Amino acid sequence: MTISCDLLMSLVYHTNLHCRCNMLTDVKFYWPLHLIALICRTMLYRPLIHMSLYILSLAAPISAWAEESEDEWNNNVELGAVKTNGNTQTLTLNSAAKLVHNGKVLRSTITGSANNATNNNATTAEKYAASLQEDWKITEADYLFVRLGFESDRFAGFRRRYSETIGYGRDLIKTDHFSWNIELGGGLRQSQFTDRSKKNEAIARSASNMSWDISESAKLTQDLSTEGGKSGWASKSVTGLQHKLNSSLSSKISLKLDHNSKVPAGTKKLDIETAITLVVNF
Repeated sequence: MTISCDLLMSLVYHTNLHCRCNMLTDVKFYWPLHLIALICRTMLYRPLIHMSLYILSLAAPISAWAEESEDEWNNNVELGAVKTNGNTQTLTLNSAAKLVHNGKVLRSTITGSANNATNNNATTAEKYAASLQEDWKITEADYLFVRLGFESDRFAGFRRRYSETIGYGRDLIKTDHFSWNIELGGGLRQSQFTDRSKKNEAIARSASNMSWDISESAKLTQDLSTEGGKSGWASKSVTGLQHKLNSSLSSKISLKLDHNSKVPAGTKKLDIETAITLVVNF
C-alpha cells in the first residue's frame, strides 16, 4: 500500500505534528505514530495519550538517521487447515503472520491472525486479530512502546475491540539462544458488543514474551498478555514448539488459551485451541 506524501502532511497538520516532507519520505515505518496520534485525538481521555504519542512521534524522526545503518527483517507466516467428510463435515482454518523490523533505535512489529471453524456448513468459531507496535529503545535493555490493537470474536460477545496503549518494556534476558522481556502500560479501549452496546474505557496492559532455541532445529516460545478495565479483562497465553525443516520452512505445534472475564450468558470464558501449522520464514 502506497501513501502519498501529501496525505501524510495533511495528517501531520491536523494532529499539530509539523515535520518536513523529505523527513517523512526518508524515515520508514514512523508514519504510523502520527496516525495513532490522530486516532487518539478523537477518543475519550485523549489529552494524556495524545501528549505521550506526540512526544514519541517527534522523537522517532530524530533517531531515524542513527537507525539507517542497521536494517534487519524477521518475518514469518503460519498456515494450518483440518477438513473432515463423512458423517460430519468440518473445516478449520488457522493463519497468522508476524513482521518485525529491528533497528538500532526503533523496532516495528506487525502481527495478524485469523481463525475460522465450520461444522456442517455452520460457523462455530470466527476470530480475527491485528496489532502494530513501535518500540523506542532508550538503553540496551529498556524501551518505550506504542501499541495499536484490534480484535473481533463474536462468539465471545464482542464484534470489534480496539485498543491504544503506551508503556515501558525491558529485556530481562537476551542472549544468542534465549530471550525474555516484559511490558507494562496503559491506554484506551473501545468495544462494540454483539448486543449492539458500546463501551469506551481506560485500561491497563501487561505482557511477557519468551523465546528459547533448544537446539539448532527446535525453538520454544511463550507469549503472555492481559489487558482490561471495568468492562472485563482479556488474557492470552500462546505456547509454541517449532521445528526447523530447512532455512525457510518449519513445522509448529501450538497451544493457545484465550480468556475473557466477562462474556454473555451461555458463553464460556475460556477458549482452548491446539494447532499444527506450517511456518514460512522470509
